[in-house]
Amino acid sequence: MQEPSAASAARLEFLDLFRGAFILIMVEGHTLRALLDPAIQSTTPFQWHELIHNLSGPAFLFASGTAFVYSTQPHWQSYRRWSPKLRRRLLRWLAVLATGYGLQLTYPSLWQTIRYSTPEQFAFLASLNILQCICLGLILLQVLAMLVPNWRRFPWVAVLGTVAIGLATPFAWNAGSGWPAWLGSLVSGRTRSVFPLLPNTGFSLAGAAWGYFHVLARQHGKERQFLSRSVQLCALLSVVSLALSYLPWPAIYSDFWYTSPLFLFLRIGILAMIVTGLRWLDPSPLLGTPVAEVRVRKPGRSLRLLAVTGRESLTIYVVHLLVLYGSAFNPDTNLVKLVGTKQSLGGALLVLAVLTSAMVLLGVWWDRWKRARDWRVKGVKWLLAGYVAYALLAA
Repeated sequence: MQEPSAASAARLEFLDLFRGAFILIMVEGHTLRALLDPAIQSTTPFQWHELIHNLSGPAFLFASGTAFVYSTQPHWQSYRRWSPKLRRRLLRWLAVLATGYGLQLTYPSLWQTIRYSTPEQFAFLASLNILQCICLGLILLQVLAMLVPNWRRFPWVAVLGTVAIGLATPFAWNAGSGWPAWLGSLVSGRTRSVFPLLPNTGFSLAGAAWGYFHVLARQHGKERQFLSRSVQLCALLSVVSLALSYLPWPAIYSDFWYTSPLFLFLRIGILAMIVTGLRWLDPSPLLGTPVAEVRVRKPGRSLRLLAVTGRESLTIYVVHLLVLYGSAFNPDTNLVKLVGTKQSLGGALLVLAVLTSAMVLLGVWWDRWKRARDWRVKGVKWLLAGYVAYALLAA
């Protein structure tokens, strides 16, 4: 999901680069998971690959929190009360939320899915994937923004919330696994949810805190110093989290790879270091750099392409899922059915190359087509929304 950029005269593209890199990682991971022979997926190299692929979801959550701050800070008072800006924001989030659940329908209608689904199919419909988690995380940030007494308190509430979420995760997973599917799926990864709110909203809160301090540094002309300190502190957070994992912890926190707060903090440190490094690649001058050292840089072609891919990451995400896995609307015309799920490494990589190229081209085309076509773009969106609403709500 694309939020407006920070309060700056020039567009900061490093979040687009961040999203672009991780949407490509997500497409790669999904393709290999879906098509590669299970025997290859059981090997050690593939398990290491999974560690990288599993950063993509948290990366989008972290970026959504950061973008939330960039778009909220310049209009802080407008977003703290009911206003046209807040109404438009909530409508965008609800549209993305509906898209996430639409991708999980078993039948081409919501009513048919509710009526005819087995308990397992209903649990899948109620489960949280990345789109739902992003939207609910943004709603949480919006609620916090309306509750905190002032802008200065916001990042500290976000930091404390991240810690609290990390500590509460194993308890929520244990409790939620016994709740009804529609409720347990919100908090527990022991349901069908791939991205339950705990611990994943911790990434959104952490991204918001990082974004706040970045905005503050830019306002004071100290962005260069902030980026240097950010790398140092986040590297320390990652190293300490990994080191502490070797110490004895209470049994409830023993599952490092799923419910331990240390794994949450480790990934937050890694993601913050990556986004900081991409800010250095952004051609926008760093605020606080001496005038004599400022150089106007043009991004290379590969970086421009990656930024465009990031701007259109929502479109690429939805389309690649439809092409790869299918949906209730195209259950038999997808790559899983057409290509099969036991491809050799070479065969899977060939499909990946074609699919990735097609998704990047789609993003570039859509990004260019919608320029200077504001009313036509809105028309296309309303037509799609109307069709999807009709398809979902038809009996």
